[in-house]
Amino acid sequence: MTAEQETWPERLAYWYHRAAEWTAASLPERVGRQVFMAGAAVQHRVRHAERRVVGANLSRVLGKPPGSPEVQAAVRDAFDSYARYWYDTFLLRALPPEEIRKRFQMHGLEHVDAALEGGRGLLLCLPHLGNWDAAGRWMTMHGYSVTAVAETLRPPRLFELFLEHRRELGMGIVPLSDGRRVGEQLVSLLGKNELIALVSDRDLKGKGVDVEMFGEARKLPAGPALLSLSMDVPLLPAATYDTEDGWMCIMEPPITIERTGDMRTDVAALTRKLAARFERSIAAAPTQWHMFQPAWPEGS
Repeated sequence: MTAEQETWPERLAYWYHRAAEWTAASLPERVGRQVFMAGAAVQHRVRHAERRVVGANLSRVLGKPPGSPEVQAAVRDAFDSYARYWYDTFLLRALPPEEIRKRFQMHGLEHVDAALEGGRGLLLCLPHLGNWDAAGRWMTMHGYSVTAVAETLRPPRLFELFLEHRRELGMGIVPLSDGRRVGEQLVSLLGKNELIALVSDRDLKGKGVDVEMFGEARKLPAGPALLSLSMDVPLLPAATYDTEDGWMCIMEPPITIERTGDMRTDVAALTRKLAARFERSIAAAPTQWHMFQPAWPEGS
């Protein structure tokens, strides 16, 4: 698709993100943050559909009605948190490594090192929480080879912008648009003892595993558990959080199950254990959960 064939919303999205990238990289940090927070206030005011979706999601997490003052305040904070995510992820390219080291807190790295010692690679599974790009940048700065699977975006040149950005952060990218080649590439990377990062708290195809989170049924993708079990690769849950002046990542020990010999049953069991870890991580900072799509089926 050429720029001339793009729809106006797609073209606007591209230039909006180009402007955001320039703002984060070029303006003084204090000014840049103020610009993004002002943008978050506008987005919260005008994006009614997203506001309702975030309210419905946070209502389940907080156990309060969507219209309650607590949930509505959390929704406003979630828009601020999401704006901060975009500002920080663009800022990371401009920050010198020593500044990132000063602002970043890493916990549980020994679990990653122990898993990689096995020589079979590692699957690191995260929810859409905090700033996972900051964690990826920190890992690559410290000599870890990290590859992320990226959801494709429209227009294509916007997706290319994100690919370039994450490559500048030192991470490899496997686009979901590659179809069957996604699995082939991940198998190849794991065979080289690589670390694969999967943001995996949303089932894009609606064919995932039924799990329970915050008392209600939803689906998580089966891919991470299937890949882990079929290749005997450790699956580690992780979570990233914003701190007052930086970021934090918590790596947990690998999730294990007692295998039954039936792959479908085992994939479901491992995915449900992952869901429980995600639930706990999200509960620790609900407004940092960047879930702007329905996390549960409509009407559930």
